[in-house]
Amino acid sequence: MEISEYDDDPVVQEIPVYLSKILDENLFIFQYPIKTDANCYDDATIRKTEIRPINGDIRLEVDVDINSANYDHRKGERIATAIDGSHGPYDEKDEKSYFQSNMMDKIVLQSLKVLTDSSNYAAGIFKNNELHLTPIKSIMEMRPQFDYLETADKQSKEDANKLVEEQEEELQQINVQFKRQTTDSVKKREEKSFRLLSKKIADERWLETGFKQSNSHEAELARLDMLCQLTESLENNLTLSRDEYLLNLVQRVKNDEHSKTITSSEKNPLGTLSLLNQIRLLMKDAKVMSFTQLRNIILPEHDTTSVLKYLQQVAVLVQGNWIVNSELLFPKEYESNHNAVPAELMCNARDYILSKFADYEYIDRRSISSVVRLRPEEITEIITNLAKSQPKKGLQLILKPDTEFEKKYPDIAQRQELFWEAKRQYLRGKYGAQNLPPKRSRRRSNRESIGSENEEKNIAKSKKLIRDSSASDDGVDLAKNKSKKSKSKKKGEPSS
Repeated sequence: MEISEYDDDPVVQEIPVYLSKILDENLFIFQYPIKTDANCYDDATIRKTEIRPINGDIRLEVDVDINSANYDHRKGERIATAIDGSHGPYDEKDEKSYFQSNMMDKIVLQSLKVLTDSSNYAAGIFKNNELHLTPIKSIMEMRPQFDYLETADKQSKEDANKLVEEQEEELQQINVQFKRQTTDSVKKREEKSFRLLSKKIADERWLETGFKQSNSHEAELARLDMLCQLTESLENNLTLSRDEYLLNLVQRVKNDEHSKTITSSEKNPLGTLSLLNQIRLLMKDAKVMSFTQLRNIILPEHDTTSVLKYLQQVAVLVQGNWIVNSELLFPKEYESNHNAVPAELMCNARDYILSKFADYEYIDRRSISSVVRLRPEEITEIITNLAKSQPKKGLQLILKPDTEFEKKYPDIAQRQELFWEAKRQYLRGKYGAQNLPPKRSRRRSNRESIGSENEEKNIAKSKKLIRDSSASDDGVDLAKNKSKKSKSKKKGEPSS
């Protein structure tokens, strides 16, 4: 960095930063939203820890102090009896019993992913004036689970149904239904359904793991793995200016080396890509950009015509701003993070939202949900980094409308209007014509209105010359011609 630019904010200390990757695939952050810092689970007794390796779920069984003054013995005994049945004080509990005593003596905490992508987060240790960072695999919220209450309710309903069946000995009619033969497309759709995916998650077995307290010897050895061992041979000669440094941050350079000397050919990683790949990468990362913003990032050696040509291949124009294509965000093999919604449904829903933004500055989220029929988690995933909520108005694009682009490039704006008209027809076939709003007539710009007025004047002049010439050729009196002109003008005037 150039120190002369920041004389008013001097650097007071430089700290070397190191990256350790020993635990990068095994480091999780646990959050306990129902606990405070002073009353956490650091000193609690953990009975058992389990994990589902495929889905990444984690479960903790935490001991409850039944001898505490805040423990309600009557309710604790009532819950244990409802789950495991009544037992005497000296009866041995069955291995299938949920609670080990006649009291509710434990709670179960199960993980919930806070972020779908934790690649931007790391845990650090500051030691000997050095900062050692380790990438985080995932961030989890540990929340209490009450599955045993659902099991008890289900068991009570089954017992009640059995009692009713025993009392009713009359013959009952049995209806037999034959299942229709399903096609391969229907089978694939059923495999990706939320119910089936939830069943697959529930069917995965829990694997028991070991647990060590934070002050144990094993925990101390694990924390040592968060320290980078190769600190002597690592150097990073950062000789970039402010603009070059910011430009270098646009693309994340995936490299296994901890650091390296930046050469002249590596100061701009975007320069190593083709223009199409540069625009695709920038649009996919930013989601929404104005053409001015994009042009300031792309190197000036690329002409504006080429930038506009490739930009229309990876993005669409909405309110004068460019928004990345839905197919780039949701490729064919993509499934939503929460309910595993397939990519086709996500793309259709996103295109429907963009078509609404192409017509209106503000849109209503409830009306969107009623048309696309996706769960709120998928709607939130779509509008993240795309729109923002305005109180009493609705959703609005995160960037203000750019009318200057439409005035400067009317041909591209008109081509994009034709694209959205075709897209609306496609969406009508998907969601039904009654659910889609009528196409709004686009307001003509000043340039278009001035051009149309000049064109009308030229047409009027040409008509006048033709009438005059025809009148003179046929020998028609000019006074009669003027009277006819006045009559025709009155007929052509628009009615108020």
